[in-house]
Amino acid sequence: MGLNFEGSYQINAPREKVWDFISDPNKIGKCLPDLKTLEVGADNKFTAIARVGMGFMKGEFKFQLAVVEQNPPSHARLKGTGTGVGSSVNMDTSIDLAEEGGGTKLTYKADVQIGGPLASVGQRVIGGATEKTVMDVFSCVKKHLETQSP
Repeated sequence: MGLNFEGSYQINAPREKVWDFISDPNKIGKCLPDLKTLEVGADNKFTAIARVGMGFMKGEFKFQLAVVEQNPPSHARLKGTGTGVGSSVNMDTSIDLAEEGGGTKLTYKADVQIGGPLASVGQRVIGGATEKTVMDVFSCVKKHLETQSP
């Protein structure tokens, strides 16, 4: 099952500050719901274990992630794969930052492929839950950046 997500957020912080936050796995990791562990490796690669799913299909997933494109402080692309509860997730995400209105416009696009029992839950259910999670992550980023002292 394939899902596509895209959107944008206005963050009242300079682009470099936003870039520093979202490009640091340890900082952005604080905004990832149900993150259990995060190991940062070499060459912009990292491993994360998170609790993912909904209802009876919830369980731990292990994700292998890598930053595959980077143009600081304006663009990053992340690819990753995850496995857990007999299911798999492949994702390709891009984030672009643009200076706008004294702050930063963060635009994201994600293509996600889900296989296994988790895919049987249905696109509408998974899509809605994923959209909420994405909103929670970027709301957290916005809160961290707008409440930090300069």
